[in-house]
Amino acid sequence: RDITLEELAQLCGVSLQHFCRVFRRQMGMRPMEYTARRRIQAAKELLTGTPMSVESIAEEVGFGSESYFCKQFRRYEGITPTAFRNARRLS
Repeated sequence: RDITLEELAQLCGVSLQHFCRVFRRQMGMRPMEYTARRRIQAAKELLTGTPMSVESIAEEVGFGSESYFCKQFRRYEGITPTAFRNARRLS
């Protein structure tokens, strides 16, 4: 299940704003960006190591939809998941 920023802040015993500020200071990025990057990294491993469909990978790594996954993948990697998979096959 997805855990919200509010839940994380509560677990740490701090306000949401303080949690986000400290997280960004320590990690150099916002919490949601960190989460997206981790999900993209997991997706890259699945794209190169399994024959799973892009839709299944999107679901497996925690994105709500294939289209949102593809948009985020392209944002962070500069190419689509399918292009990434095809480029890895050629190398």
